[in-house]
Amino acid sequence: MKYQYWLSNVKGMTSNKILCMLSEAGSAREVYGLSDAALGKIRGITNADAQAIIESRKTWNLDEELFKLRERGIGFLSIEQKIYPERFRQLNNPPYAIYYIGELPDMTKKTVGIVGARDCTNYGAQVAEKLGYALGQQGVNIVSGLARGVDAEAHLGCLRAHGRTYAVLGNGINLCYPTQNQYIYDQIPRMGGIISEYPPDVKPLPGFFPHRNRLIAALCDTVIVAEARLESGSLITADFAMEQGKDVYAVPGRITDMMSGGCNRLIQQGAGIVLGVKDFLKEYLILDYKHPVQMDFNKNLLEKDELMVYSLLDFCPIGLGSLMEMTKLPVDELLNILDSLGQKGFIKEAVPNYFVRTL
Repeated sequence: MKYQYWLSNVKGMTSNKILCMLSEAGSAREVYGLSDAALGKIRGITNADAQAIIESRKTWNLDEELFKLRERGIGFLSIEQKIYPERFRQLNNPPYAIYYIGELPDMTKKTVGIVGARDCTNYGAQVAEKLGYALGQQGVNIVSGLARGVDAEAHLGCLRAHGRTYAVLGNGINLCYPTQNQYIYDQIPRMGGIISEYPPDVKPLPGFFPHRNRLIAALCDTVIVAEARLESGSLITADFAMEQGKDVYAVPGRITDMMSGGCNRLIQQGAGIVLGVKDFLKEYLILDYKHPVQMDFNKNLLEKDELMVYSLLDFCPIGLGSLMEMTKLPVDELLNILDSLGQKGFIKEAVPNYFVRTL
């Protein structure tokens, strides 16, 4: 493994170049032992590549570097190992090596990717969180990309259900990007794993994320796009999934909402439709669906006025003025009811004076 770790860290060595070398040399260990002249004769390897390998052999301490990696709690696998994920191996452009913290997904279990817009609306965030939670409850692996917005909500929902969730990164395995998701990054290895094809300390670059998306698609049986613009990167994940023969579903939205344009287009093109969490679980995914306990509003002590206000709310924010007009309640009384509903966990204030359901 120490030779494989070394080769994956040679400057300028892409997976394609490494796999090309292996087709002739046989293994990373064999590459390490090649003479300088023999390196220069390998097909697909430039003089600069050969020089990078030569220089790296002089400076890279094989045992020490692998020890340091393990000391940081980072796992390493290369395509040369039998336990390398088979779903990655089947890709047209598989990563030569992957790094992980925590564990890799159990591919004998159903695995669903939930992806979507970074700048998602409250609707997209709630749908992603509810899907992550419900699927996590059913023992389904949840895979996403740890981006802000839909990805983060899907991970959080699964974590809240004590399910197993996996984040595929577009940067070095030891870096949390974006930093605002540090809490999620820290929690995931306890209930799943962090995965990356990039060595530690590699900074995120725009070109890395499409590569990341192909790995998300590869790990999944099904991909759900919870919310996306027409030009969203989430559609790249959906494209990869379809190319790999995976099922793709989309959550529909209003035709006037820009953030739903990508999802509605996917549905137009033949993607499955997520009309509700329960319907998706029961009809499309899990035959032995375990019905969760239904919310009993009486047990949760909702008063008549609270039930009335709650029934008027949706997963899209509704303003205080609109609620006053619909309920005909004085503003002080309405605010008290909203505050009570919020304390009981039924609603939240999405932005000042705009309220949405949470249950």
